[in-house]
Amino acid sequence: MITCHRAPLLAAAVLAAVAAGGAAHAQPAPGVAPATDAQPTAAAVAVAQDAAEYRFAESMTFRLAASADVPIEDVVLRYVIGADGIRNRRIPSFTPGPRVEAVHDETLVRGQIPPASEIRWWWTVTTADGRVAETEPRSFVYLDQAFDWQSLDAPDVRVWWYDADRSFAEEIQARTREALDKLGDLIGSLPDRRIEIVAYQSQEDLRPALVDRGGTYETRLATLGARVATDILVLDAGTRGQDLYEVLTHELSHVVLNLHFDEEYIDAPLWLDEGLAMYVEGPLAPDEQAELDQAIESDTLMSVRSLTSFPGDASLVPLAYAESRDIVAFLIASGGESKFRRFLDAIGDGASGPEQALEDVYGYDQLTLYQAYRAHHGLSEAATPSPDEIAAWQAERMQRTEGDGAEAPPPLGWPCGSAGLAVVGVALAAASRRRAAPVR
Repeated sequence: MITCHRAPLLAAAVLAAVAAGGAAHAQPAPGVAPATDAQPTAAAVAVAQDAAEYRFAESMTFRLAASADVPIEDVVLRYVIGADGIRNRRIPSFTPGPRVEAVHDETLVRGQIPPASEIRWWWTVTTADGRVAETEPRSFVYLDQAFDWQSLDAPDVRVWWYDADRSFAEEIQARTREALDKLGDLIGSLPDRRIEIVAYQSQEDLRPALVDRGGTYETRLATLGARVATDILVLDAGTRGQDLYEVLTHELSHVVLNLHFDEEYIDAPLWLDEGLAMYVEGPLAPDEQAELDQAIESDTLMSVRSLTSFPGDASLVPLAYAESRDIVAFLIASGGESKFRRFLDAIGDGASGPEQALEDVYGYDQLTLYQAYRAHHGLSEAATPSPDEIAAWQAERMQRTEGDGAEAPPPLGWPCGSAGLAVVGVALAAASRRRAAPVR
């Protein structure tokens, strides 16, 4: 358990507004305006304890022990996770009076808080006479206490690692910079903040940092790396050499693309996000290429629209990755990198959705892109399912759901895909996108 403590202080001394005499004071909490002359005088609150402790992926506890010359009637905890996190407001357990001990316990689950996140917290204390004081914000870095972490710091990249010498972290840092240079040329921008790389030594060590996908999924697919926050990557760095560089490049693609879009509400469809990451990673592995070749030969390609979210069936995930890469490669080959950058810029502008940006730059919607992609591989135009075919599939889906509970997926090549037919799939959101590969 990691515990953060501080020495006793007078909250009024560090938080009161600057008086006419110009007395120094601490900066207020992020997003909180400084007190003005029109506001009540800050309460003289003495803080004896202001601490936080946590058990990784299990729980987090905040404690405040404070006293005042008049009874304390209200205590509020606020905390923020990461640079872009929202402000969380919590009401702790405490008994009002001149001395209070406030405690807030938060239950955590796997993947809820990304490792290497900075967690900042502060308290607001209100006394019976209406005066208010805020404690100075404090912070800690959230890392799995099971490991003895070290960090290699630089303004652009910080590497967290354990159970290896410094050269291990230096290689990851150097490889990260190589990948960022490559991505900057293709995407058209570089991150405007430091990237945190959290290097685990095995799948078993990494797993508590990721969202629980279920035992069956996790035994069939290994997560080699993941973007778990806007600026944080986790890696199974037990992968060495060229494989590690490919995984780094793949995951950094998600970071650079997300930051290129700038606004949090803008998100690329999964076929573009994962396809671009696979493209910059390099050529498909032999088994991935074989999956794609077999799908082309048997005419079982997934439609572009169905790749907006990836399939929940783990056996189909490798094909989803391989085909997404192939679609991105098709776009880049057909118009060059400059046209592809215009496509990304059109999405990032936020004036229209990804499909409108695709049509504005390439002249395709998702259906006509799929048809052009099929033609590129010598396949005939995919037939749109008739109303009778859709009705038959829906009847089968209903029957199977009521029977063994297993959903009946539509044919993967149907141009309308999962988006048009509400097929249950796994939409990998920004917080949990992953580079998956068969477990060996």
